[in-house]
Amino acid sequence: MPNPRLRDIWPFSKPKTPGFGISEGFYLSVLAGTARLPAIVEVVEPKGQAGTVRGFGAPLSGGADKSKLVSPIERGAYAIASPDQKTVLQMLVLPKEEAGFDPEAFLRSSLSLGMPDEMRNRIRAVWTLCQLTFRAHDPAVYPSLDFLLAIACRLGVLTEGVVADPLGQTYRLPERVPLPDSRQPVDARNFVTIGTEEGYAWTMGMQKFALPEFEIEVAPGDEPLGGEFLLGLCQGVLVNGPLEPGVKVGSRQTPLQVADGGLTPKWEGIACYEIIPSGGDVHEALKAWADER
Repeated sequence: MPNPRLRDIWPFSKPKTPGFGISEGFYLSVLAGTARLPAIVEVVEPKGQAGTVRGFGAPLSGGADKSKLVSPIERGAYAIASPDQKTVLQMLVLPKEEAGFDPEAFLRSSLSLGMPDEMRNRIRAVWTLCQLTFRAHDPAVYPSLDFLLAIACRLGVLTEGVVADPLGQTYRLPERVPLPDSRQPVDARNFVTIGTEEGYAWTMGMQKFALPEFEIEVAPGDEPLGGEFLLGLCQGVLVNGPLEPGVKVGSRQTPLQVADGGLTPKWEGIACYEIIPSGGDVHEALKAWADER
């Protein structure tokens, strides 16, 4: 009788995933406000001491020159890996001029509306942009998201900077990154924001996970409730997995339904689901959902 093989005794399975991954287009930028950048070991190092993030970091050029690990970060590309090396980030560091970022022009744009004075002052003082993108991520996704937020936060603190999420169109002080919810493996508010205009609400951020965005037409005045509903829908997807057209969501008594959407120019090249009534009225369905929470 042949000897049993290891996989017959202890079968290996594919790593568990939440049903989605991380898009190659997902990135965060740290708008650094100090002329001198920290050393990479002040941001990330194996033991995670003195406020650093546990992991490994090194420039992508310079070979085995260890002096670069303790010297201030310079223009160029860096690799940052989690302790288990399942998550690998690339950090591209560029002066604001080379990156095409004009602080004063930005502060005159609609993206700066409502920003507190502290954030406006930090943006006005930006010297350098540090862009963080994924080069590999944990199949479980959530640990990679936590690692990205931790690196962005640490870098933002050390550089008196601002953490920018271009896809979500949000800008945060590092003290507000992340927004934790210990009851969930992920908090949608860290990655998804809501846009509204009269009679309409939509999400910005699900495309980071190669998932469709959501939109909903609402009665005038219901935009905040519609946005709250969509954010809750995103939270459910990020925890429980993707939805498909035809699925009913919201109130059990007065449900809404997922349908193909994205028919306006806003969604050109971006997948989107529309939330529509399931035999009822959107206003009543949103009200019923709010009452059942």
